[in-house]
Amino acid sequence: MTERTFRIFLGAGLFVLLYISALMGRTDLILFYIGLLVFEGITNWRVPKVLTLVMHKFAYNESDMNTQELLTPAAEQAGHFNIPFEAERALRLFTALVLAVPLIFPLELLWIIPWVVASMLLLAGLTNICPLVMIFRRLGFK
Repeated sequence: MTERTFRIFLGAGLFVLLYISALMGRTDLILFYIGLLVFEGITNWRVPKVLTLVMHKFAYNESDMNTQELLTPAAEQAGHFNIPFEAERALRLFTALVLAVPLIFPLELLWIIPWVVASMLLLAGLTNICPLVMIFRRLGFK
């Protein structure tokens, strides 16, 4: 699973969770979603990375191919980054922070923020262009 596919799942899943929580009037599912993003951002155990490792471990023998080299881009191996923190991790942590704002400050105006985040994640997955990741990479993230 690529990061692009995972962004599609993140955006579509957030749309479904927002719709369900709007019908039920509860925010438990959104809190679970935020917790998943924070866990992935802190530990770097991302679903696409773990699935790629598992799929390649079954497809190849470990002596034939080093799976860690498969997951790291050539620019990361060369070490051309200022900040030793991946842009995808920063994206997940920033997304969790933005989703938590309407839950912390329950103002009527802030209800649209999670819907915008969901649409941006879905759009980034469909087009494979994520402006936030591009900004983080410009700032020096891996």
